[in-house]
Amino acid sequence: MSTYSGPQTLIYQADPTALHHVKKVRESMHGSLKPYINRKVRIQTIDGVTHEGMISGIDEGHLYLTMQASGPSMRGYYNPYYPPYPYYYPVNPIGNVILPLVLYNLLAISLL
Repeated sequence: MSTYSGPQTLIYQADPTALHHVKKVRESMHGSLKPYINRKVRIQTIDGVTHEGMISGIDEGHLYLTMQASGPSMRGYYNPYYPPYPYYYPVNPIGNVILPLVLYNLLAISLL
């Protein structure tokens, strides 16, 4: 909650048509991916980045991918909000990390 009471300037607003389409894609992906929780997959994002791991969960807007903490697909991730730690992902007890991926940013998902 903001305490700023001055005039607000809108800097971005989603196009209603695009917003409707994104919501439909998100709902479709959620229904399609739910049966594959706990299955190993390869995921490619719309930016061309590829991840391999196990789908550990899915919610309204994210797919949670469990992957090895030291795997090659973790290289190049830097989180500037937690310096000096170059990788800041939740680590589960067996040494894996959970990578949250935004559903509308996914291009392809394949079973392994």
